[in-house]
Amino acid sequence: MRKEWQQTWTVNLGPDCYAKLPLVKVNDSLSIYSYDSMGKTDWNKAAAASLYTKLRSNSLESDIIVTAEAKALGLAQELSGLFGHSEHVVLRKSVKVFMQDLIHVDVKSITSSNPQTLYLEEYKIALLKGKKILVLDDVTSTLGTLEAVWELMGLIGCQDITAFAVVLTEGNRYTEFKGLPLISLDHIPLPT
Repeated sequence: MRKEWQQTWTVNLGPDCYAKLPLVKVNDSLSIYSYDSMGKTDWNKAAAASLYTKLRSNSLESDIIVTAEAKALGLAQELSGLFGHSEHVVLRKSVKVFMQDLIHVDVKSITSSNPQTLYLEEYKIALLKGKKILVLDDVTSTLGTLEAVWELMGLIGCQDITAFAVVLTEGNRYTEFKGLPLISLDHIPLPT
């Protein structure tokens, strides 16, 4: 007998900031509570402040943030500002005409029907070399995106990753990845 899942799930992003996530059918065998923070200034500000506090309280510093396009972009901007970083690195999921000398890895996400590719322009390697890197994402369920970022950082010889940070874990309550801390704010179940 299948469990009946509630139509929304509420998560805590910070003091007095809660997000109500709708249950969304991905395919016939998978539904998720959808966390879409794109365009949600209040959510991104609250989540960034909460992650910053958790990272600092665990003595986890960074010189630069790396994130994958696209849902964590607002979060990366906010968190970079709190750390005092003047920039962060975005791994793109498509090639733009102005992008040259690309390094790439493939990634599979449960929220995308097809495998995706993460691209990094070679000139951005200089931004990462010798820096303490924080890998940031919005939600992790299978660790697929974090694995792809780890792989890409290894390809370019930049594995001084201090921690992984996500707003939400999904399904499994991960607290570490690759032997490093995985910091999150809340957890959502993965309905089956």
